[in-house]
Amino acid sequence: MAALTTIQILNLARIKLLESTSEIVSDDTILIYANLAYSDLIKRVFTNDKILSATLTFTNGVAPTPTLFGTLYGSAQSNGNIFEEVSIEDFDNKVLNNMITVEGDNIKVYPVATSTLDIKYYPVFATLTAGSNPSINEYFHEAIVYGILARAFEDLQDQELASLYDSKYEVMITKKTSIQSNYEEGNQRGGVMFNYVKLI
Repeated sequence: MAALTTIQILNLARIKLLESTSEIVSDDTILIYANLAYSDLIKRVFTNDKILSATLTFTNGVAPTPTLFGTLYGSAQSNGNIFEEVSIEDFDNKVLNNMITVEGDNIKVYPVATSTLDIKYYPVFATLTAGSNPSINEYFHEAIVYGILARAFEDLQDQELASLYDSKYEVMITKKTSIQSNYEEGNQRGGVMFNYVKLI
């Protein structure tokens, strides 16, 4: 399946709403619904191919977060040492010998003599606009349409159609996640060369 652009997603939603104009549901509202569905999908079907890596350089135990930083993924490492993420309070209380914490737009490390750390992190995704495209795995783009429709019909006070499309949304995510997972596992067990992308 080819990746859908945001405009294509919005147009598909309008077709299914049986509304060719924006007289009842505005373009801005449809875009808000697209972003809500998109955010939900990012959290539920985020794939490892989107995880980013960086080497941070620390000054007095502090380094700025990378530009697209969302949240840490796993432990940080430096020269064979593992640095676990802890809460700000546990960091202040020095509960571990090697640890990191995220505070505002900075990552702090203990011991403060640590000069560099290799990290992996979930990126933060930009809000969809009419001129942008979803960054999430294209296999899940179609589901955004159902997420839009569930919200739009709820606004239109058609609870039956809202429930129908919400159900379709949930079923599609579950089915696509399962198919993708089975496909990957099958290629792992077989003798097929495959670049492993595990769903989280």
